[in-house]
Amino acid sequence: MEAVWMEFLKGMVKPVAATTVVLMAVVLSFIQKLDLEKEMIYSIARAFLQLSVIGFVLQFIFSQKNSGWIVLAYLFM
Repeated sequence: MEAVWMEFLKGMVKPVAATTVVLMAVVLSFIQKLDLEKEMIYSIARAFLQLSVIGFVLQFIFSQKNSGWIVLAYLFM
């Protein structure tokens, strides 16, 4: 069980680092009074949602054993 937890933590290093860099940009925008925070947060949320949906779609496609489902998924892309 502990090995699974450690693998999960290792996999989260890059996403946490990327999120930290983006949040630093939001903080710098606030400190420098650029008034871009709302737009940046909206963009971050939108990108997260889009990448999550694409991840689920790709996981569905690659887990299929029936080629009909794969072709159907590609047709909708």
